[in-house]
Amino acid sequence: MVVWQLAAVFGLLSLLSFGGGNAIVPQMYADAVVAHHWVNATEFARFFALGRLAPGPTMNMSALIGYATAGFAGAVVASAALFVPAGLVVYALGRMWRKLHGNAWRDRIASGFAPVVAGLIWAGIPPVAGGAISLQAPGTIAIAVAAAVIMLTTKVNQALVVLGAGVLGFVLFR
Repeated sequence: MVVWQLAAVFGLLSLLSFGGGNAIVPQMYADAVVAHHWVNATEFARFFALGRLAPGPTMNMSALIGYATAGFAGAVVASAALFVPAGLVVYALGRMWRKLHGNAWRDRIASGFAPVVAGLIWAGIPPVAGGAISLQAPGTIAIAVAAAVIMLTTKVNQALVVLGAGVLGFVLFR
């Protein structure tokens, strides 16, 4: 039964993922943590960090949520449900978009999507931060601020920042 729930939730998330996977983080959190209790906020934040660190899209975290929920079958179903529907829609829309090259309204539509995508990505910060930052562990706040400063002021690869933060967390929070 839970495998079907994973398919339904991640299939819908797939179709809502305008602007990339980070745009669906708030809804994924609401579904996986709040509504279905498949994982807790800390696990969600850890899975997000692992998704950022691992090769491929961050949304590989869907496999981790699926695995935590229903084992290997859950991982396969959550991943397929998240990537296949969006892939098919992008393929179809891409073909149509190419045919509309030169239409004035095409650029206007794209201009309207850009701020929405930025807002969706920014809305993903609180769910992840809530499971990753703790007032009882001030070191988590320092690591988050340091990571933000590094990412906003340098060109350091984000995987190195995540890996460095993990090592620092291992040392600080034994």
